[in-house]
Amino acid sequence: MRTAYKVWSGIAAGVFCLVAIGDLSNGSDTTTAAPAAVSAPAAPTYVAPAAAAPVQAPVAAPVEVPAGDTVTVTDVVDGESFVAGGQRIRILGIDACDPSTYGGRQATSTAETFLEGQQVTLRTEPGVDEDRNGRLLRYVDTSAGDYGTLAVTYDHTEVDDASRADASYLDELRSADPNGRTCAAPPSSSSSSSSEDDDHVYVPLPRRGDDGLPDGALTGGYCAKKWWC
Repeated sequence: MRTAYKVWSGIAAGVFCLVAIGDLSNGSDTTTAAPAAVSAPAAPTYVAPAAAAPVQAPVAAPVEVPAGDTVTVTDVVDGESFVAGGQRIRILGIDACDPSTYGGRQATSTAETFLEGQQVTLRTEPGVDEDRNGRLLRYVDTSAGDYGTLAVTYDHTEVDDASRADASYLDELRSADPNGRTCAAPPSSSSSSSSEDDDHVYVPLPRRGDDGLPDGALTGGYCAKKWWC
């Protein structure tokens, strides 16, 4: 009995110790702070790109308007008009002789010399474009200068007072044209020589074979060649 008691006492003590140890283990678990949870890395935040500023078109520099159109003269019509760029041009400020006259032919010849096949610059008169025949009315600059000023220095061209050219320009033409215009041909020199011949008697020179003798009224120099005369 005593031995069994000791055995059960020992078992009970061992159980008690095991329970005590278990309680101590549980208590330590409750008092120990659990390690902080590791937070997952935050997802990257998408930042939308800033809206691009609107691209402004470059501001074009102001285009310099040329003083006039440069064209090539393809045909001279007369002393005051020509063809260039498929257009018929009437020169402002001048009036040439009619092409059917002597002066008109001279005016056309002058225009051909200075204009035909050449590059010229056309200048406009404000408010003036075409004449009643559909020709463009233009001032004409050549390599030798303003053609109107050049043309009026000749006898075949004068200032066109009825022109729609600028008044000050017409005044400049008048200053360059002291003699006006003459369309008739100059007097022929043959008339003066014939009047001088009227004062002389024509004497025919001896012909070859006449031996220096003048022609007779009846023989015509025939006897100079025959032995019986």
